[in-house]
Amino acid sequence: MAASNVILCGICDTQHVSKVANYWCPECDEGLCSPCKKYHSVSKASRQHGIISIDDYNKLPAEICKIEQNCTEHDKKFQMFCPGHDKLCCIICISENHKECTGMFLIDEVIKSSRSSTLFDSLEKSLKDIQENVEMVVKDRKANLDEIKQHHSKSLNDIKDTRRKVNSRLDELEKNIIDDLNSTETQLKLKIETLLDKLFTKMTTLELLKTNLMSVKQHGSDLQAFIGSKMLEKDVTKALKCIQNLSEDDGFSQIGLKCQIDDKITDILTDITAFGSITIEKSKSPIVIGVGHEKQAQIFTAVPPRSKSIDDITASLINEFKLPLGQSRKCITGSSVFPDGMMIFADCHLNKKLIILQSDGTLDTEILLSPLSPFDVTCIDNKTVAVTICNNTIQIIDTKTKQVAKTINTGAGLGITYRQEQIIYCEKGKGIVGIQLSNYKICTLVEDCTIQNDYSYIATSGDNIYFTDNGSAVKCYSLKGEKLWEFKDESIFSCPTGIAVDQYGIAYAISNRNNSVVLISADGKNGKTLLTANDKIRVSYGIYFHINKLYVASYSGNLLKFDIA
Repeated sequence: MAASNVILCGICDTQHVSKVANYWCPECDEGLCSPCKKYHSVSKASRQHGIISIDDYNKLPAEICKIEQNCTEHDKKFQMFCPGHDKLCCIICISENHKECTGMFLIDEVIKSSRSSTLFDSLEKSLKDIQENVEMVVKDRKANLDEIKQHHSKSLNDIKDTRRKVNSRLDELEKNIIDDLNSTETQLKLKIETLLDKLFTKMTTLELLKTNLMSVKQHGSDLQAFIGSKMLEKDVTKALKCIQNLSEDDGFSQIGLKCQIDDKITDILTDITAFGSITIEKSKSPIVIGVGHEKQAQIFTAVPPRSKSIDDITASLINEFKLPLGQSRKCITGSSVFPDGMMIFADCHLNKKLIILQSDGTLDTEILLSPLSPFDVTCIDNKTVAVTICNNTIQIIDTKTKQVAKTINTGAGLGITYRQEQIIYCEKGKGIVGIQLSNYKICTLVEDCTIQNDYSYIATSGDNIYFTDNGSAVKCYSLKGEKLWEFKDESIFSCPTGIAVDQYGIAYAISNRNNSVVLISADGKNGKTLLTANDKIRVSYGIYFHINKLYVASYSGNLLKFDIA
């Protein structure tokens, strides 16, 4: 190790003694020699610190080593993690900027599960998928180069063979056609080779990301693993987007050469003015870019290691809004909440419109859809929604321009939700269907022919799908199509409509026949009534859970906002 890279023992250094450190304490942010490490490990203040060897410390990426252990603004130790702002907070941060935030977790609880969280697995899976896609594209592009060579060789033979059948006047025309052919081939090769150069550069970047990821996972402290994984997540997301955008590169197209010899070449002395023509044959590449864990590595939810019992959950009404009056009475059949906290509602049968409210309940805008009847709605981002229409279609709508961006024909089914670039809905007699927004490809996620209700509502949480069905049941499936549980209890639960799910996997389902909201445990084994008619619950369809707040929209247009604790 070079002298400039030698790390000294911090404790000895404060005593004006220079001693090489053998260990590193991330929480103290200093090196320790062997004797000092011994005392450090038994001291009450530091015995729980995660010490690593200097060799392991030196293996960490430079940006991970620079992670601050304390709040840089207030020079206080981080104590809480705010999932709403995705930020670590010291005690002063909490008092100044996070007084109204809910769902905050103790940082000690969060970092305990960070190394074993699914984020590392997701990052590794995404990196592997990206590499496989790059290798697949490289192989395909090389095959296309060979094909172009073969086309070139055949075309050249055709040209020369024809040339030998005519007189010397073809010399000039032969030169023109060959120059055109060679120029076109060079142009095509340049496009593909340019793409290949980009791909080889991307592969180098991916290898570095993999190395950094493994170093953080194996050698970083818990906090470094937590924050470092989020830093690496941005690089993985960028690489993922780059791979997904490959199809837009001109060099990704399936390119071919075609040489057409004119049938009237023998009439060249009188009629023909060119030897032939060179054209580029372009078709869609047979390679389909697909990442199995698409976008999953972009989302990290800081969930505490403990689950939550439905017996511990309480709800208190904090706001009540009345949706603005229309020309006719309200028929609210669907609702959702934008990431920024604004709310949207589907006013179905009479007014046939979407209603958007500010977070304080004031009207923002209305989008008329008449003569179409919107049934359910889900937010994709802060300005885009997907809406199920009662004529078996789904419309993608830009709420800022009020324009329909895409109309998708579907089977019978009206409940809808959005998850990671995919629209998911129930289809009567078929099961759970997903629509990938990148290419609008439709695929069946869950086969369940017992779904006989057009009005089944649906929600997702983590890798699970939840939906109401069969008049008195809630079902839960994994994304792999495995049925996890089915909940029925007609004593408290009948005629279910809307459903929402919190971060613990606990379902909140409307029981319309009882005018109530029922809680269902994460394992589907237990249920209890959370809200009743005494809490102003009436006939309702729209329900949504957003950052520890539960929204219930009645059919008549009364919106209740509950704080969930």
